[in-house]
Amino acid sequence: MENIFKVLFGLLLLSMLAFPGAAAPVTNGLVASYNGNITGNVLLDESGNYNDGYLKNAVQGTLLSTGADYVSFSGSNSQANILNNASTNITSEISVEFIGSINEFSSYGAIVSKYSDENGTGWYLSCRSDPSLQKIVFGMFDTNGVLHHCRSDIYLEAGQVYDIVVTYDGNIVHVYVNGVDSSADESPVWAVPMSGNNYNTSIAYAENGLNYLNCSMLAFRLYDRALTLSEVQQNYQNDKWKYVPDISSEIIDLKKKAYGDGGLPRYMGSHAMSQSVSGVSVVDSNLSSLGSVSMPYYQDNGGAETDYNLLNSSISGVKWKNYYAPGSSALLSFFGDNRTRLENLSLLNNSLHLSNSVTYTEDTLVTKEAVPVIGNAFQFYGDGLNTISENAVQGYTVQAYTDNGEIQNDCIFNSSGNPIYNYYQNRTAGTTRNNSVDLLLSSPQLTPMPCPSGYLGSLSFAIHADAQDPDSLKTMMYGTNDIIEPEDSTQGYIGHELMCTWSAFAASSGGAGVGFDNVSFKATLDDMYAHGFEIVPHNVIGWAGEGNPTRDTTGYYLPWYASNYTSRNWIDHGLNGGNRNTGLKSLGLDKDSSQYYIGDLLREHEVQYAWAYQDQYGSPERGLSTSRIQSLGLPYDIVWTNTNFTWDDGTPMYEWTSTWAPDKTALNYFNNTALQNMIDSYGVCFWHDYTAYNGEAFEDYYYYKDNHTINEAYDNLLLNMSEQKKAGRLWNPTVSQYIDYWRAACNVECKCTGQDTYTLINHNSETVSGYAMRVTGSYSVKLDGNDLDTKMNGNDTVFWMNLSPGTHLLTIVRA
Repeated sequence: MENIFKVLFGLLLLSMLAFPGAAAPVTNGLVASYNGNITGNVLLDESGNYNDGYLKNAVQGTLLSTGADYVSFSGSNSQANILNNASTNITSEISVEFIGSINEFSSYGAIVSKYSDENGTGWYLSCRSDPSLQKIVFGMFDTNGVLHHCRSDIYLEAGQVYDIVVTYDGNIVHVYVNGVDSSADESPVWAVPMSGNNYNTSIAYAENGLNYLNCSMLAFRLYDRALTLSEVQQNYQNDKWKYVPDISSEIIDLKKKAYGDGGLPRYMGSHAMSQSVSGVSVVDSNLSSLGSVSMPYYQDNGGAETDYNLLNSSISGVKWKNYYAPGSSALLSFFGDNRTRLENLSLLNNSLHLSNSVTYTEDTLVTKEAVPVIGNAFQFYGDGLNTISENAVQGYTVQAYTDNGEIQNDCIFNSSGNPIYNYYQNRTAGTTRNNSVDLLLSSPQLTPMPCPSGYLGSLSFAIHADAQDPDSLKTMMYGTNDIIEPEDSTQGYIGHELMCTWSAFAASSGGAGVGFDNVSFKATLDDMYAHGFEIVPHNVIGWAGEGNPTRDTTGYYLPWYASNYTSRNWIDHGLNGGNRNTGLKSLGLDKDSSQYYIGDLLREHEVQYAWAYQDQYGSPERGLSTSRIQSLGLPYDIVWTNTNFTWDDGTPMYEWTSTWAPDKTALNYFNNTALQNMIDSYGVCFWHDYTAYNGEAFEDYYYYKDNHTINEAYDNLLLNMSEQKKAGRLWNPTVSQYIDYWRAACNVECKCTGQDTYTLINHNSETVSGYAMRVTGSYSVKLDGNDLDTKMNGNDTVFWMNLSPGTHLLTIVRA
C-alpha cells in the first residue's frame, strides 16, 4: 500500500509540472493581461501594453493541487487598480475575462469594474449575495446614462474557481462560465454604445456604487473587442491547468479500482453530504450536485433581508474526505436579531430530511423567515406550510418559509378609509416556529392536492348580502321567483345542486337589504341551509356605517345566526370611507375599543373564520384561482392564521381572501374555458360576488329584474360547474368546509423513508376524509398494503384515502 501511494504522489507531481499543451490565450485586441503572480506590490501586465496593476492589502497564494499562483483579496480594503488611460477607457466593443473564485458572496461585490453609479458611466462585473441569485452580473451605462445589466443562469459555489468571460460587441452581450454561454436573459440585445469615464479599472473593489469582494484571482484579461465563442473556449482550455489537475490515466485506473467509476468510495454508497460554512450539500457518486440547503435568512418589519449568523455546526457519520455517507446527520445553529435557529439534517438512503425551528427571544414583527433549498424538494408539515417553488437551471430553488408576511399580510382600514397593510406576523418572545423539508434523491416527489377525494380544483362561492330581497334571492336559488315546489327546480344554485357561503343580514335595512325578520326571505334562507349552504353574517345589519353597529347591536344579533344556522364564518361590511364600527377590519378586533370590540362575542358564538377584506382580481391572464403562487404544499395565500389578532384563549384567527371582478365584468372571466383551466391546474377559488343584488350596480346581469328569471349565460355557467362537480373534477364546498379540510391536511406529515416508500403521519385527532395527493407519472398506490383509488390528470396520478390518526406506510409502483 505504501508503494502505491508513492507512485500516486510521483505521478501527481509529474502532472503538476507538465502543463497541458493547449493553444495560447488570444492576443488580438488584448489591452491588459495578468496572472496570479505578485512582483513587489504590482501585477505586471503581460500584454506588452504596460498597464500594470497596483495592489493594496492583497496576498499571494498558491493552489496546492496544481501549483498555480493566485492573488487573494480579503473583501475589506483590499484591491487592485489599473490606472486609467486611453487604452483601458473602452467605449466600443469589450471582453472581460476573470479566472478565480468568489470566496464570500456580497451584495454587488465588484469582481472587476470601471464604473460610477453617481455619474452614470462605465461598466462592472459583479455578484449578488441573495442565496437564490448567486450568479454573475454584468452592467454598463450607455452614452445616455441608461444602465443595462444581465446575469448568468448558472449558480456559483463559494470558493470554487470559474473562468468567467463577458463580451459586448456594441449590440449583443454574452456571459460565459467555463466556456459555456450562460446568459440568463438569452443574450440580450442592447445595441447602444458604452460610456467611458476617467476612473481606474479595479479588481475586488469599486468606490462608486459597488462594494469590496472576498475573492481570489488566478488570471484577468481585458480586450477592446468581443471575443468569439471559439476564442472564449480557447482561453478556457489554455488556463484549465491552473485549477483542474491533469491526472494521468494510471492514476485514474488506480482510482477506479479503489472507488469504482464514481468519485465516492464504494463503501460510501450512491450519495453523500458535506457541510459548508452555512449549509449542507448532497452529491452523487460522481460528486455531482443533487441539491443543497443554503444560508437561512429573515426579514423583519421595515427591515431588509438579512442572513443568519452561524453559531455552531457539527456533522457525524461514516466519512470520506469531507463527505458523509447515508445515515449521517448534521446540526447547525444560527442567531439573528431577536431569534435563534436550529437545523437538523439527516441523510437517508433516499432523501435528505431537514427539520428547522426558529425561537424568538423578544417580541418581533416578522415579515419573512426562510431557508433556500435547491433540488427536488417537497414540504408538507410545519407552521409555515408555505414553500414556494421556482424554476431554476438545476431542478428547483425552494424557499422553505415559516413566515411570509408579504403574502399573508394583515389589512385594516383607518378612519380616512385607506387600507393599511401590515406585512408581518406578530411573534411574541418564547414563540417557536417549525418546518420540515424532504429533498428526494431517488424517489418521485409527492404533492398534497388542494382538495380531497380526487377532485382536481375547488370553487367556493362567497356571496355578500348587499341589497338582497326575497325575489332576488329566490331567483338565484331556483332560477325564478315564481316557484311553487323548490325541489322541482332545475336552475339556479339549488337547482344545479351547488353550495355557497351566503351572507345575510339579521335585520332588514331598507334599501341595504332585508333580513331574518322578513318571513319570505327567511324561508328561502332556511331551504338554502337545508341544502348545505353556509349562512353567515355580513356584519349583522345592512345600514352599517359610521358608529353603527356597535358592540351592543352586534351582540344582540349574533345569537340569531348561531341559533338558526350554526354560522362559523364572518364577512365584513360597511367600512367604506373609514367608518368606525364592529367590522373586523375597522375596530371589531381592537381590544382597546370598548364600544366596538367583538372578538370575544365571535368566539362565544363559535365564529372561527373571517374574510381578510382582500381580493385577487380576476382576469383572462390571471385566471380564476384565488391562489396565485406555485406551491409545493397546500396553497397558503388563500388561508392563513392572523397572529396579529388572537382570541382570548391565545389561538389565532384564520383569515381567507377571495377572487373578485368589478361590477358587471365577472362573466368575462368566469366562463367555462377559464373554469376548465383552473380545474386542470389544481386551482382554488373563493368567488366574492353580489349575485342577488337588486340595485343598479348589477341590474339585469345575474338575473332579470322585470320578470325575475336568472340570466341564461350565468345559469349555463352554473350548469357546467354542476357537471364538473358530478364528474368528480370540481369540489364545491362552503368556505368553512374548505378551511376545515385545509387545516386538517396541513396537519399531515409526509417523509420519504425508502425507495418509492413514504411515511404519512396524521397528527390530527380525527380521520382526514379523502386526503389526496398527486405524483407525476402513472402509478398504483397502496396505503398500509391496501390499494387506493387513483385517477389520471394529464401526466399526474391523483390518489386519495381516508387517513386515520397515526403513522401509515405509503408505497407507489410505476404502472
